[in-house]
Amino acid sequence: MKAVANTDAGDVAGDVRKHITDFGPFPAPLAFNVIPWAGSLKADGYSSEELKVRNESRKILGLPNLKVSATCVRVPVITTHSLTVHATFAQEPSRKEAQDILENAAGVKLVDDPENHKFPTPADVVGTDPTWVGRVRKSIDDPMSLDMFVCGDNLRKGAALNTAQIAELLAAEFTK
Repeated sequence: MKAVANTDAGDVAGDVRKHITDFGPFPAPLAFNVIPWAGSLKADGYSSEELKVRNESRKILGLPNLKVSATCVRVPVITTHSLTVHATFAQEPSRKEAQDILENAAGVKLVDDPENHKFPTPADVVGTDPTWVGRVRKSIDDPMSLDMFVCGDNLRKGAALNTAQIAELLAAEFTK
């Protein structure tokens, strides 16, 4: 850790909490850490932000019974929202077909060449307008599903809207 942060913090469990005493508005230090919820924690174990992702996705897509399960994690980035998306379709999707659809979608930038370490990250997309998608792949356990990473500058365009637009685009193509 010394080479990265000029501190020995992180060599022993609890070190970071000892070195960072001001957590700001969070229940744990955000620096060198992630916090496994965003928003207020609800009685059912979900956070207000996780429920918002579920409810807004259903509302935007007009699918009141859409199955959405989200885990929101607060990470130390300047701005951007990032999501891992697991989408299940009525017809078996192909990775190539999904990439072609996403490549031609308005407002979407596909960067999906993991063999050459090309994929979107929050550090790369901050300050840009598109929704960035990468790591598109077939689900290992479900041939009817795709997994992908999505990120974008949430100050420019909301995360729930972007996720819904991508899901709607793919659903329209795979339900023809």
